[in-house]
Amino acid sequence: MNEVKFHRQVKFVKFGEWTLDPIKQNISDGEIERELEPLLFRLLCYFILNYEKIITRKDLVDDVWHQHYVDDNAINRAVSELRKVLKSEKQKGVVVKTHYRKGYSFFLTPEIVYHTEEPATQVDVVNNLKDDLPSTPATTNTNHKLLIKLTCFAILCLLCFVLYEYSHKNHNDEDLIVKSSTTESVLSWVRGRYYLLNLSPNKQLAAFSFIPSNSNDYSLVVKNLVSGQERNLGEIGANFMPLGWSVDSGTIYYRVISGDTCQVWQVDADFSSDNNFLFDCELNHNMTGAGIGDNHLIYSKGGYRNRDELSVLTNRDLTSGREFQITSPNLNSYGDRFLLYIPERQLVVFERRQYDTNELYITDPDGGNQAKIYESENRIWELNYDAKTKQLIWLDNVDNVLYEYSLEARQLNKRTYLETNSRFSSFQALNDESLLLLSYPFDRDIYEYTHSSNSLEARIKTQFDEESGVRVKDGYLFLVREGSKRQVYFSETGEDRARTQIPVGKILAIRYNEVTNQLLLQYKDKIELYNYDSLRLIDTLLFNGVVASAEFMGKDEIGYVVIEAHKLKSKVYKYSISQKQKIELPILSSLWFDKLNETTLVSLSSDDKIVFYDINSGKVKSEIDLPLSKYKHSITVSGGDVYHSDGESVFLIKDGVIEKIYTGNRKLLVITNLYESIVGEKIILDTIENTDNQLIKVLLN
Repeated sequence: MNEVKFHRQVKFVKFGEWTLDPIKQNISDGEIERELEPLLFRLLCYFILNYEKIITRKDLVDDVWHQHYVDDNAINRAVSELRKVLKSEKQKGVVVKTHYRKGYSFFLTPEIVYHTEEPATQVDVVNNLKDDLPSTPATTNTNHKLLIKLTCFAILCLLCFVLYEYSHKNHNDEDLIVKSSTTESVLSWVRGRYYLLNLSPNKQLAAFSFIPSNSNDYSLVVKNLVSGQERNLGEIGANFMPLGWSVDSGTIYYRVISGDTCQVWQVDADFSSDNNFLFDCELNHNMTGAGIGDNHLIYSKGGYRNRDELSVLTNRDLTSGREFQITSPNLNSYGDRFLLYIPERQLVVFERRQYDTNELYITDPDGGNQAKIYESENRIWELNYDAKTKQLIWLDNVDNVLYEYSLEARQLNKRTYLETNSRFSSFQALNDESLLLLSYPFDRDIYEYTHSSNSLEARIKTQFDEESGVRVKDGYLFLVREGSKRQVYFSETGEDRARTQIPVGKILAIRYNEVTNQLLLQYKDKIELYNYDSLRLIDTLLFNGVVASAEFMGKDEIGYVVIEAHKLKSKVYKYSISQKQKIELPILSSLWFDKLNETTLVSLSSDDKIVFYDINSGKVKSEIDLPLSKYKHSITVSGGDVYHSDGESVFLIKDGVIEKIYTGNRKLLVITNLYESIVGEKIILDTIENTDNQLIKVLLN
C-alpha cells in the first residue's frame, strides 16, 4: 500500500449505495449493516484508494497481503467474498470489476465525508485529484484543500492497516508462508518399487504395494509404524493394491488384478482372518476408497457415463451389494477421486479433476451438503486429517509445499516449503511435523516408434522429466519441467540438451510445422506461434476457457478445441494464420481433432470414440469405438495414418479397422501421449517409466 498519510478527520467514505465507517469497520446502505472481516476491510480500502487504476494481482500481494507470494486461489476467494458483501437489494450493480488478464478496478467513484471546523461536506475525489491548476492565489487554497483530503485518505488506510495487524493478526495465517529444512530417514531397505501408500486412521499402520526389482507382481504390505513389523499378502500372477481402511483401522480393503479381472477384497489388518471377496471392479481405474462404518464402503468408480477416464464417488453396502452414486462431475472433466473420510465429522473429502484445475470438495456419505473448499493448480493426490488442529494436510509434490487447511475456518492456514532436493510421490501425514512419503519412482522420457520395424527407441532420456517431444528439421524440441512450469529445450542427437530462448511458462505441448517452419506452443488458456529459426513470437491467441488440444492443419491453419469456461461442452475451431480469423466447426464432444487428408477430419470424442467427419459438409462419415483405456487415450495423425494408444499399447486405425501394432508392458512403461513425426512411418511417444524407490520418513525441523 502507498505510504501516504491520511488525516484523522475522516468520518466515513461513500460509494454507490454504501457508506464505509472506518472506525467500526462496517458498511451500511441505510437498511442493512455488515461488519467486514479484516482482510476484506483492508482490500476494500485499497480499492478505494486506487480507484482510478487497474490493480494487478502483484499489487494486492505486495500492498494488501504484504507477502512475497500469495496463492491465486486466496486472491480469487477474497475478491469473490468482497463482491458478495458489497451486493444488496439497493446496490445490485458492479462494484469491483475484473479486467481479463490484467487485474481489478473499483467501478464506483468514492466520496469522503470528513470533519473540519466548518460543517461537514461531501467532496468528489475524482474532481479533487484532477484539480491540478497553475499556481495562483485561488489555486493555492484549492491545492491546500486537496492536500487535506489526500492526507485524510492516507490516515484512513493507515488506520485500516493498524487495526488489521494488531486486532486481527491471526487472520493472515491463511497466507502465511514458511520454509522448513527436513531430516529424512529411510524405512525400507529392500530394492524395488513402493506404490500407493495408505495410512490407517489411527496412524499406526501403513499399507502399500511393493514389487521387488526384477519381479513381475505387486504384493500388499502392511507395516506397523510402531514396531516396524511388516506383513505381506500376494500370489504369483496377481497384483495386490491397497484401496483403503475401515474406520477402526482393523480392516484393510484391497484390489487383486489378475489378467483381465479386477476384484475388491478385505482382510484383517493383522492378516489373522481369511480374506473375503467383496465385488468386481474396473480393471483400468486406479480406485481409492475407505470404509465409513456400518459395513459401507465409499470409493471412486471409473466408467461414469460410459467414459473410461471419468470417475464418480459411490457408496456401497457391502452386505447387500447395493450401491448409489453420491457425486455428479461434469462430463468435460476427469471426475471425482476419493481422498478421505473423517468419521467424527461424517465428512467425505474428494478431488474433482477438471481439465485446467483440481478442486477440493467435501460432502456427507449420502452426497448431501456438497461444497468446494479449495482449488489447486497441481494435483492433490492424498491428504490427511489432524484431529488436534482440525486441519486437512496435503503435499503438493510438484513444488514440495505442505498445505494446512482449517476445516473450522474454511481457509488455508499455512504453506510450508520443504527445503530438500528430494522428489516424492505418495504422501501421508503422521502430524504437521512428521510425514510418511514415497520417493519419486518415475522417469518421464521421449521415445520414437517405427511402424515398419515395430520398434520402440528412446530419443530423449535423461535424469530430468522430458515430455511433448517433436522432431524439427535439425533435431528435437521438448519440454522440461521446472517446478510447476516448463522450459523448451533443444537436442540435436537426443543425448545433448540446450535451453532455448523461449520464455519459461506453463506450456502444455509443442507442435512443429515443417512446411512453414513454425512452432505452436499450447498453454491452458492461450496458443502462441513462433518462427522456429528466429524464435520470434508471431501470433498469440487468447481464450476464455481451457485449450484442450491444438494442431497445425496444413500450411496456413491451426485446429484447436476449447472447453468453455463453465466446462459443460467443447467447441472446435480452425484458425487462419494469415487472415487471423477463426471459424467454428460442427464437431461435437471433441477433445482433440486434426486434418487426416483433403476430405476428412478426425476427432477423439469425450465418449471414447474416433469420429471421422467430411471436411466440406461437416457430416459424420464413420465412427470407431476405442478399446478400454489402460491409462489414457491419446491419438495423432502421422504420415496420413491415424495412431491411437490406450496407455499401454499402440494401435493403427485404417479403413475403419483398429489394429494393435505394438504391445507394451504397463508395469514398466506407460504411454501418456502420441505426437506426429516429420519422418515417415514414425510417431513420437511421451512415456512414464517405473523405477525403484523407497519408503521415507521426513521430519520438519
